[in-house]
Amino acid sequence: RLAAALSLSLLAGASGRKRWWENAEPDDTLGCGKCKVAVMRLLVPFPKGCAGSNGTVIKSTAADRAASAYCESLFPPKMKRQCVVYSFGVDNNLDFDKAMLARKDPAGVPIGCRVMSFDPFCCGAAQVLATNHQFAPVGLATYDGLMEAGTEQGNVSFPVFTLRTLMSSNEDPKLDALRLKVSSALEWKGLKNLINLGTIQEIRQLSLNLQFKDEDMWEEYRLILTSLRAAGFVPFYVAKQPQASYLQVQEGSFQLYSSYEVAYGNVNVGEAG
Repeated sequence: RLAAALSLSLLAGASGRKRWWENAEPDDTLGCGKCKVAVMRLLVPFPKGCAGSNGTVIKSTAADRAASAYCESLFPPKMKRQCVVYSFGVDNNLDFDKAMLARKDPAGVPIGCRVMSFDPFCCGAAQVLATNHQFAPVGLATYDGLMEAGTEQGNVSFPVFTLRTLMSSNEDPKLDALRLKVSSALEWKGLKNLINLGTIQEIRQLSLNLQFKDEDMWEEYRLILTSLRAAGFVPFYVAKQPQASYLQVQEGSFQLYSSYEVAYGNVNVGEAG
């Protein structure tokens, strides 16, 4: 399966009055300052995103990275099938990936997922890292082919694929969890593409490393996160990154920062299967 993918490289809840943080559809004509407020509201966690709990927290092994989380109730029962997880942009940190491999049921019986980790700039060649854990040095994009890296990566070309291509090559019709780093304009565009194409509905939960780096993109940040909410993804865990900057936006006890770890549950999914 992995070889098949690499070969291609050569080419809202209860009825009634809504509270302010439940309003995910602010006016499109809002200015940048109000866009920031809207983004802050869209990052307020809700229990609705993960039925029965606030999620399971994965301790971070890196001082500069916040703990991530996942929702146990969004994984399929073991007797139905093995869960499947894709993780992009691992950047030499496999905390989330390893936690997916190490899952156990309440009785302590291993129910680990099959995990695919992807990153074109770390971890060497395509390889099997452990049982049920494969790595491929490729990136995620809105097309299949080659992408030019920036100066930090030596201006090299690297293979990229759409999520649909990778899922198809691995015969995975759905993903139980998708881990993404969403930082650059291209990465935000990639998340937008998953939403617009409907691929997002083939995913049960998201684990996102969100970064708001570009002052000119706040309207786009708001539109993408609004679209994500409209697609049924509700945050159940939100933690600011240790090195995040306070962006001078506050409403009540809520404040906006430049980067977060956010876990979303897809409230549109039915019984796990």
